[in-house]
Formats: sequence, C-alpha cells, structure tokens
Amino acid sequence: MFSPFLLLAAAAAAASPTGPVPGEVKIFKDWYVACDNIWSCEAGTLSDDASELFTAQVVRIRREGGPDAPFRIELTPHEEQAKGPARLVIDDGKPHSGTPDSEGDTWLDEAQSMAIARGLANGKSARVVLSDGSAIPISLAGSSAALRYIDAIQQRAGTSGAIVATGAKPDTAQPPETPQLTARAATSLIELPDLKAYPKVVADSGCEFRMEGAEDSVEPLGQHNGKDLALVLIACDSGAYNFGSVVMIAERPMEDPDARWTFRNAKFDGETGWGDEEQVAQVVNASFDPATGTLSEFAKGRGLGDCGTANSYAWDGEQFRLSERHEMDDCRGAWDWPRVWVAEVSVVR
Repeated sequence: MFSPFLLLAAAAAAASPTGPVPGEVKIFKDWYVACDNIWSCEAGTLSDDASELFTAQVVRIRREGGPDAPFRIELTPHEEQAKGPARLVIDDGKPHSGTPDSEGDTWLDEAQSMAIARGLANGKSARVVLSDGSAIPISLAGSSAALRYIDAIQQRAGTSGAIVATGAKPDTAQPPETPQLTARAATSLIELPDLKAYPKVVADSGCEFRMEGAEDSVEPLGQHNGKDLALVLIACDSGAYNFGSVVMIAERPMEDPDARWTFRNAKFDGETGWGDEEQVAQVVNASFDPATGTLSEFAKGRGLGDCGTANSYAWDGEQFRLSERHEMDDCRGAWDWPRVWVAEVSVVR
C-alpha cells in the first residue's frame, strides 16, 4: 500500500546534504506534528480560529527515535486555565492521571504512553479535566495522521513499536547520530571597528529598507588565524515586531592594530530568518552570546508570537553553523514552537 509518509521518511534518510536539512512542521486538521534530524518528534493540539476556547498544546506527545526511547505525554493548561493535577479522558473512559511539575503541567504515566497515544489516534472525543473540575474539550481531528507521521519518520511503520501503523516486525530502527559542532567562545579585543569611519560598508551592505536612525552593533569575536575578528550587525529591514540585521565579519591583522578593518558578509551553512537569492541574508531580532559563540534569532509570523522560526548558530571561527531550529507555520496558539533541527555543540575558549 502506497504511503506518502513512508516515501518522505525514506527520502530524508537517504539524503546526504552538504548543509543542514531541518525537519518540517506538518498540520493535520487540529493537530500539528514535527520531527527533527535525530527523529525526536512532537505532536500536539492546536486552537480553532473560529472558537474562543484555547486548546493549543494543551495535549502534547513527545517521542524520541530508537527502541525503548523516551515517550512522554504532557497536559499543559494555559495561564487563564486552572493549574495543578490534570487528567485526560478519551471517549468517556477511565481518566488518565500523572504527576504535576513545578510549572503546574501534568506528565502522564509514561508506562501508559503507548495506550494513551493509540487511544488519541483512534478515539472520537477527548477532554482534559483540570484541578478545579472544569474540562477542556480536545479535538481529535488529525490526531491519527499526526501520530502516523511520527511512525513513518522514526521508521516504526509495520513494527510492534508503531503507534498507528502497527505490524509484526520488531522495532529496531536507530535514529541518525546527532551532528557535532565546535563553537568558539568570544574573547575581548583592544579595539573594535567604528562603523562611522566606514560609511561605504553600511551603504553597500545590501540593505534595501534601512530605517533612518537605525542602530548597528559590533561585538568582539576574538583572534583566530592571525586576525582580529568582530561581529557586525547592520540594522536593516524592520516592522512592528521583527527587526532584521545584515551580518558581517570585520577583520584585520592581529599584529598590526593600526591597520584598517576589512568587512565581508558572514557565511552561514543554511538559510537565515530573512533573505533569499535576490536579497542579502539577514537575522531577525538577533542576539549574540559571547560565552558560547552563539548567534540567535527569532522571526515572528505575527505579533502574538504563536508562529515563526527561531534559529541558533554556532560560530566556528569561519562561519555560523546551524545548531538548533524551532518552527511553527500555522498561527493557531502554539507559542512553544517544536524543534526541527539540533546539533551538539562543544565550546572552545
């Protein structure tokens, strides 16, 4: 039987890209699902735009890749809803309970995760009963497709370990290894470039819609391969809640502090928050952590912040390499965007 899910999973496994290929966020009716490059997957509920009832991420299922990997189900009431122990009821059956954490969210009994997940996939109705006795009805429309997608990505389809696409084969597939990156922590420099002395650099940065009075920033990266290096963020396109910056690297010979700085566009091993083939790459709402050599950005899809993309990049001395990405395409109340790429980063100083 043809399965587009299995075809997608096989294609992802067979690919040998030169750069990172993050996973995708899929929307199936009232559920979303996303998996990253090491088969760590998450599925959860979304809110209905036509309803005043907030149900986004009230139920979340997280499953790691590989046999006997962690498999957790979380009930997450929101701020305006009662905190404390919550229970999940499927098709008016026996309530499933668990243990509240310090945030007031409830983690259901992990030993029951498979039975609960299969109940959500096959059920007709569900509700989360809160500590004050009130209940949040949960739509199961799309739950089966979302969980079947996890089976496909984790190569469990047709095995005893599948949630939906069950079979007789043993559950033995191992996830890909986590990519290993090295980041260089920033160190101080005696002097940083003054962009006022280099007006042509800003003028030629490729920024099309630079706002008057925009503030640029310069951060020390340290010394590497005989050069002083600095991170330059040139303020560029902006909107009500997103502020783009062109990323450049300033450098000069470290043995000649009187030499003028030269500037080049920073290299990234993948796409940034903004920019395409016709526009210079930009990072959005950017921040830099010198202790870990990490450049971070988040681009909101709308002001509420319930959709968008967040990236972290590790500076390895030559380029910025994607170390983590979170993403949510549909603006339906999911503020905690699921992860679609991860790498393990070792910091050198």
